[in-house]
Amino acid sequence: MNAHLTVLASLGAAILLSPEILILGLIMASDRRAPKLVAWMYALGAAVGLAVGLAIGFLVAPEAAPAAAEAKPAHPNWAEFIVRALIAGALFWIGAQRLAHAWRAAPIEGADEVEGHAKHGIVAKVKGWFTSKFGGGVDLSTSRRCLRSLALGFAVNGIHPKSLAVAIAAGHQAMQVTEAEARTLGIAVFSVIAIAPAIAPAVIETAHAGACASIKESTERFMKKNGRWMSAAILLAAAGYVAWNAWKNMP
Repeated sequence: MNAHLTVLASLGAAILLSPEILILGLIMASDRRAPKLVAWMYALGAAVGLAVGLAIGFLVAPEAAPAAAEAKPAHPNWAEFIVRALIAGALFWIGAQRLAHAWRAAPIEGADEVEGHAKHGIVAKVKGWFTSKFGGGVDLSTSRRCLRSLALGFAVNGIHPKSLAVAIAAGHQAMQVTEAEARTLGIAVFSVIAIAPAIAPAVIETAHAGACASIKESTERFMKKNGRWMSAAILLAAAGYVAWNAWKNMP
């Protein structure tokens, strides 16, 4: 269980250190009309997106581990190997991308999109869809601001391929745990760590009104400089573990 818990905690940390989720949350919590409500709706959307990723991970796990210690382990099969290999490949790809972005000090994806300076990312597409359905502009009503924040929160975890792939990997990894209680603990550990960057701006804004707007710039600089390096290292290590596990259980 210790190895599985370590991997699940590491996957949660990879999302925790993703600068996009935290910076977007700080932007949502800096809303001029209803910052607290908008920030909490963003956190709710992110939680739903995270749950969707975990659920997909549960479903793609070829076989759950046997429930009892004395039960015979399932024989390795090609379906399980292919799923593990795909997850390892996805984690490696995401980790390599984060490493490249850290090396180039590239702008944080999503921050420019939500402020209207970029047009082609996931966040920009969600904003475009929202505007086409409900109208846009700075004079959005509070209810529409909340709905937009909810959609953006869901997008960063439930649609964005980087966060979604990590959540799917966590769900799949959790299904490899034998004991139900240990599996629940692993899922809880991952979820608490992974949801932290989405919920932190709401907590900060609720405790200290206006604080998110003042710390956004310094937080963005720190995450841009350090968060990607740490996230890349964790993702590459997790990819290596999943790949080793796939190779060890190759039919």
